[in-house]
Amino acid sequence: MRTISALEVRAKFGQVLDEAAAGQRFVVERSGTPVAAIVPLADLAAVDPEKMRARRVAALDELRRMGAVFRERYGPIDAAAAVRAERDGAHR
Repeated sequence: MRTISALEVRAKFGQVLDEAAAGQRFVVERSGTPVAAIVPLADLAAVDPEKMRARRVAALDELRRMGAVFRERYGPIDAAAAVRAERDGAHR
């Protein structure tokens, strides 16, 4: 990741865009303070709040599904007791 000044971005905007399109990431500073980032478009998907939320919701759904399968096989269980049992079993 390269750090550039806002003035440099202004002066070399086309070049900065070309480099970003090629995979370079930039932190833009104003008066020595980071204020923005210029990243390849592909990187944007990784930090898109909606996509991050969708991944988290999918992970929670998978945990719920796994919990239901576990309860079907073994019956109800206290999560804290399960963690303690696993921890105590691993230390023996």
